[in-house]
Amino acid sequence: MHARDLKQVNAVELSSAEHPWRSAHFANSLDSGYICEIVRIGSLVAGHCVMMIAADEASILILTVDKQHQRQGIGRQLLQHMIDLATKADCDTLLLEVRRSNERAFNLYLSEGFSEVGIRKNYYPAGSSWEDAIVMAMELKDFSFNTQ
Repeated sequence: MHARDLKQVNAVELSSAEHPWRSAHFANSLDSGYICEIVRIGSLVAGHCVMMIAADEASILILTVDKQHQRQGIGRQLLQHMIDLATKADCDTLLLEVRRSNERAFNLYLSEGFSEVGIRKNYYPAGSSWEDAIVMAMELKDFSFNTQ
């Protein structure tokens, strides 16, 4: 993702996300050096993802696929790409949050090896109330302890 992509990224976000990120969030992510990736179909942005790395831990901050292109494997491919990037960055763990009501995304993350590790109560705005976030994690490295 580059600054020149922000108009299309924002359009995808506005048309596909219930509570979309603002363009400034993406611009700040680029400026902060976060890993910002897009998927193109032809010349159009069909999906995007932002991941932050701190020390040995990566966090997916957002992953959105354009409504017209959902259920075609794009989200899975983007997620697998981010897992690969986090692994290559030598991260031990990859974290993300997902809305409790977003069963499709939750099941995608489970199928790719994430597990539920916690709940953030009232984390996401949901109309006039709030919705819990399920915190999910994937261990990227095998740990072994030398007991000798």
